Amino acid sequence: MELGLNDAAVLVTGGSSGIGRATAVAYGREGARVAITYNSRKDAAEGVAEEIEAAGGTAYVVPMDLSEPETIAAAVEATVGQWGGLDAVVGNAVDWGSAGFHDRPTKVEDAKPDWWIPVMRANLEGNFHLVQQVAPALRRSEHGRLVLISTDLAERGMAGAWPYSAAKAGLHGLVASLQHDLGQDGVLVNVVMPGITLENGRHRALPKPAVDQFASRFSARRLPETTDLADAIVFLTSPRTRAIQGEILRVTGGSLLPE
Repeated sequence: MELGLNDAAVLVTGGSSGIGRATAVAYGREGARVAITYNSRKDAAEGVAEEIEAAGGTAYVVPMDLSEPETIAAAVEATVGQWGGLDAVVGNAVDWGSAGFHDRPTKVEDAKPDWWIPVMRANLEGNFHLVQQVAPALRRSEHGRLVLISTDLAERGMAGAWPYSAAKAGLHGLVASLQHDLGQDGVLVNVVMPGITLENGRHRALPKPAVDQFASRFSARRLPETTDLADAIVFLTSPRTRAIQGEILRVTGGSLLPE
């Protein structure tokens, strides 16, 4: 299916790995001009840029820190200057905070403000700053599209994930209101919600036996790959979508089956 994204001006935040990388390369296959942001891994971002070019797109790499609004403004300004505008924006960058996955407290009263406050501010306020910066360019586009990446933790939760889950749930409310604003200028705004997501059959934190066990518990009988998320995101931000607005698209492998 021709998605109409050839030469489209795209920005994918957090494009140096995972879902962001897969999405950026998928845009490249559509012939888009793709800017990707990175926080600390410039070499990884440059590698993704090479993949975008090899896939048939045009790439641009720019630094951005989701917790620093001035870097968000600078990244958007540089991208708009490079492409002359923006047609699609994917808010994929994430800030996990200073605590490691296994070091997070499991009792809420043990959570220290110097951990949970930055996580909430970066993932919710950071994306709000991003939207503010890209809104003028998206309004000028003939088919402006915005997708913010959430998580199924916003709905199912997990001990120790309170600030991250709350921040991502906040994106749902943000998009629900943005549709009434940006929609007046023809911009479609949606959320894509991943769950446990694999990259080439592997998960960044879970061992393979645990991945296989989780997969068997979902109604799709498989866990989504980053490429599954990329396909959904690229379609949602293409001119092919004309009436999908303010929605949460769940790419999670379905519902958990009863044990």
